[in-house]
Amino acid sequence: MTVTEWAICVETRRADGMRERRDICAIRRDLSAPIPADLGLRLSEAKDLLQQLQLRIIEDQIEQSAALDRRCCHCGATRPLHDHRRRVIQTLFGTVPVRQPRIRRCHCRRPRAEPTRSGLRVSMLLKGRATPELVRVQAELGARLSFREAARVIGLFLPSGVGANHMTVRRRLAEIADRVEARDHASPHRMSLSRGGPLIVALDGAHIRAAPGFQTRHFEVTTGRVDAKGRPARHFAVAPNVSMSRPDTIRYALRAQGWLPGREVVVLSDGDPSLVGAVRTAVRGSVRHILDWFHISMRVRHIEQALSGLLGSDLEHKGPLDYAAFNVDRLRHLIWNGYADEARRTLPAITQMAANAVALNGQQGRARIERFAQLIRELETYLGLNASALIDYGRRYRAGLPISTSRAESIVNSLVNARMNKRRQMRWSPRGAHRVLQVRAAVVDGRLSGGQLRLTG
Repeated sequence: MTVTEWAICVETRRADGMRERRDICAIRRDLSAPIPADLGLRLSEAKDLLQQLQLRIIEDQIEQSAALDRRCCHCGATRPLHDHRRRVIQTLFGTVPVRQPRIRRCHCRRPRAEPTRSGLRVSMLLKGRATPELVRVQAELGARLSFREAARVIGLFLPSGVGANHMTVRRRLAEIADRVEARDHASPHRMSLSRGGPLIVALDGAHIRAAPGFQTRHFEVTTGRVDAKGRPARHFAVAPNVSMSRPDTIRYALRAQGWLPGREVVVLSDGDPSLVGAVRTAVRGSVRHILDWFHISMRVRHIEQALSGLLGSDLEHKGPLDYAAFNVDRLRHLIWNGYADEARRTLPAITQMAANAVALNGQQGRARIERFAQLIRELETYLGLNASALIDYGRRYRAGLPISTSRAESIVNSLVNARMNKRRQMRWSPRGAHRVLQVRAAVVDGRLSGGQLRLTG
């Protein structure tokens, strides 16, 4: 039997030059009859190693910090030790029991010479019940996965006691979400970034299942992104009936991208007047609204498919539909190249041709022809209500400028659908959904994991 042992120790090098070495873990392997599971570290061994290493480092940190705190800043004497307070600190690499020293006032008795409680260094190290890194990881996983799954994943890969339970993950995600909102509210205008072209705001909405007892079965959340030249995109999301209103959320996202009153703002939306109105309220002024090309193109596509089905059917009289096909083929070209008014003028003629087809064919294909006419009327109404938001899409596209809300719709998938819809059959309160969306937006932007805002500090 050939047993090999690896002893792992940690060496402390103090500021005064002293060194102290302590064993923390030993790993044994029988190499006479090895199996694939013997290769390298096992997960259980790695967990134990991390926990023991964390314990030793924290003990040394508290010991050395307490020695500095006990030194009187007036007479230089060592302040007496009152006792030790037992605490438990949750860290990313294990739950660690610690003994926090409580220090008495110095014998020199100078007024307010030293605090009676433990000094500043130890207090700052042991601030809170969990380390900021653990809180951040729990919040990020809680935003990406369900709360129970996040707790299970943390418990699977990290030492025991770290993952706690799903309620802890939920509570800490709520804490981080509130800090994100508070930081957005307190952030000033970025004066150095106020120059440049217009800010592009792409907006879209999504529906989430409401928790039992809410007024409706679903409620709508607003998502979007703000693009500025030379800056990473800023994403945002807001649910109804929460402390932060939709215009405020949009204003804070604009402000983070360098917006100042008077700077041009371009809004891309699907034509919902409430979305554009929220941006106008946020900037307290006028904005340039552009109707999303994708929604226009899809409406035209439905018309083309309906007409193609009618022309390929067994209708006896197709003459009016053949005449309508000429104008239908021109719709996309006219709207794309900025001739929306001409396109709108051709729509009544197409509707009249559909009516003639109904009159000639009687009951044969009547339902399908009327459906085709209904699609034409819906497009006419859609273009009429958003006439001021129609532009020369071809010219803007060739200039490399955005013409659709596809980016915002991708944010709906990454922020809302992947966590709250599709296969996840959860029901949400507006406040709970809003908090998850704040953390997910911060994760997408890199504001949370990158530590840019020091949210958990």
